[in-house]
Amino acid sequence: MRAVFASLFPVIIQFTRFILVQTQDQCRQFTSCEQCAGVVDSVISCRWCLDSSKCVPSKYLCHPWKTVIHDINCPTSKLPTTYNDTFLRTEVAIYIQAANRVSEYSPVGAPMSCLMKLDGNVAVLYELDVPTQLEGRTIGVLIGVNHNLRHIFIGFRSTNDPVQFVSQFYVFMMGWFEDFPLGGRMVAIYSRMYKNILDFGFDTCLEESVKKYPTYSLLVTGHSLGGAMATVFSLHVAMKYPQKETRLYSLSAPRSGDETFVRLLKQYIFEQFRVVRDGDFVPDSPFRVSQTIETAHHNSFEIFYGSHMAVDNYVICDQPETEYCLKGSWWKKPVAHMYLFDQNFFNYHLGYCE
Repeated sequence: MRAVFASLFPVIIQFTRFILVQTQDQCRQFTSCEQCAGVVDSVISCRWCLDSSKCVPSKYLCHPWKTVIHDINCPTSKLPTTYNDTFLRTEVAIYIQAANRVSEYSPVGAPMSCLMKLDGNVAVLYELDVPTQLEGRTIGVLIGVNHNLRHIFIGFRSTNDPVQFVSQFYVFMMGWFEDFPLGGRMVAIYSRMYKNILDFGFDTCLEESVKKYPTYSLLVTGHSLGGAMATVFSLHVAMKYPQKETRLYSLSAPRSGDETFVRLLKQYIFEQFRVVRDGDFVPDSPFRVSQTIETAHHNSFEIFYGSHMAVDNYVICDQPETEYCLKGSWWKKPVAHMYLFDQNFFNYHLGYCE
């Protein structure tokens, strides 16, 4: 047996060397990240090396943290210039606080008690507390209007029940994906919630709102679970009203859809911002055990804040997935998920906005 192996070993080495050279030649023909990342030949996928700016056939030829194998994660030089820190912390954050009070636990009028903090002419149009079938809880949806800014806003409630929180992580751990009606594949709990919300009459409420204010743009937002559902529904809204500008502001959102879904967001959404606070563990879920198996991906653009979220203490990341932005510090703590912009987003049995 040893003699047979000894005679075959040089052949195996030569064959492996031949395959590697052939693969290297095929990958080297690509001169940009978008051309390179994700291209698969008969042997191995090509990967873009950030530190050397070249296309290689193996992740071991460049630093693992500086390897791109999904074209949607390629760095971009066209960073948005319209992000407004003040607008997010003084307007959008209030929309989310109001949406978090669309709940059986909150008193009547609680969402409006938050919106009254705004200086503009703002009104609630619809409150939907939607029963969800998968985990047997509800998810809140708020549709309102800001006349001063001339937009209709749609806010989704974050997790307000322990069972709902645990259910999401069970689905994450199972790697449960489903086909998404608008394209691509989706984390199953979010695709099920999407259907539940539509069946509850979301489109009818939105159509009535748009009919009443036909010249207004659309803004979709949410925190945590609400951020994931805002991401999902931003595509629904943008495809339903392609003539309108649809903006997405998600805070502390987990990943929700696959690469096809992310490409659709890029195609249809007028403006999208994904806010992450350093130390927050939720945006790094569902966990990415491997980049080569089916997984959810983040959309651009990530707005990464330092741990204290001081005014203008942020960077706009040039990649949706990067060790330097999304991952942030090695330590994680729940407070980084629940407190943003000096406001409490811990959503449990909330009353009126104080």
